[in-house]
Formats: sequence, C-alpha cells, structure tokens
Amino acid sequence: MELVLEDPGYLCAVEPRKTLELADEKAQANFELGVAMLVHGWQILTTAVDNSWGGPESAEKRDWITAVVIDLFKQNKEVDIILIHETLFNAMEDEFDVLVEDQSTVHIATAVVQIYQECLAGKYDRVQTMYQKYLQKQEYRKTHGIEKVEVQEDDSDDDSDEDQDEDEDMMDADVPQLQERASQPREEIIDEDGFTVVTRKGRR
Repeated sequence: MELVLEDPGYLCAVEPRKTLELADEKAQANFELGVAMLVHGWQILTTAVDNSWGGPESAEKRDWITAVVIDLFKQNKEVDIILIHETLFNAMEDEFDVLVEDQSTVHIATAVVQIYQECLAGKYDRVQTMYQKYLQKQEYRKTHGIEKVEVQEDDSDDDSDEDQDEDEDMMDADVPQLQERASQPREEIIDEDGFTVVTRKGRR
C-alpha cells in the first residue's frame, strides 16, 4: 500500500538526546498510556483479539504491539508516521494473518505522533479524554457482552471458548503499569468491534 501524506509527522530527537524517549517521567508515562489507549481502542485489532485470530495468546500479542510502538521512540532518534504505520500493518499481518485495508494504521500512527507532541509540551488532556472514553466503552461491554465476528475457519476448535476466556483475563496484563505511572486507576482495556476485516486464511 503506497501512502502519500501531506504531513509525514517527522520527529527527531534534539541533541544531546539520542532517542525520542521523553525526559520527563510523567510525560513519558502519559505518552505510553496514550499509545496503549490507541492500540487497545483499535477496532480491527479488538475484533481480532475477541475472536482469537492470533491464537490463545491474542491478547498478549496486542500488548506486544503496544510495546513495539513505544519502543520505536525509546530506541530511535527519528520516527515518522510511515514507520509507525508499517510497524502496525506488519504486526497485524504477521501475528493475526489480517490485511488492514481501511487506512486505520495510518490514523493510529498519526494519532501517536500527535500525542507524542502533546505530551512533549506537557499537555495530557487528550490522553485523559481517551481514558474516560474507554471506561465508558468498558462499562458498555460489561453490560452488553462481546459480539464476535463470524469467519470461515479451516477446522473448528473445541478449545476456542477456553482460549477466549484466557485472552480476556490477560487483556490488561501490561496496561495497568502504564496507568499507574500516569496516575490513573487500574482498569481492564476493552473496546467495541466494527471495522471490516480482510483475511488471508482461516483463523486459528
């Protein structure tokens, strides 16, 4: 997928810093929380996790994607929207066998860059608003349950329900630490389903 962006969202660390990790601990914590909110609120990924398309470790794979995006800033001096988009796109294909064709990877990548810039300036309102919205969605899903997406499978798996329960238990394995560092209470990260998914093969 070829992308042409008016604003590439180019970020570069200022000397003497060698990476884009934020020097202020609160700013970095809020940035990491913001990334977690974006990834956990990504509907196409939520659909993949809810349906265990990445196998019994689907929720852990989502946490891994969050960590990989954060590490782009911790390990690199330069980051842009294209790099984040490619990281997300490849992770979905490699870990969930899902081809993302709705441009949501670009939207997430753009939001990551914007949140980084806001946290760098000490502005955390957007992150906190995202946090409140996910709390509301969590409450909704507790009341209405999770709607699964019907997909064609190669073979039915008798353990699919058990795997789903394990995924739900592990959903917020890493996020609480980010929330605590950003002075937020611990909650389970859950979002709604909705995006169209193009799959390459049967789900596990």
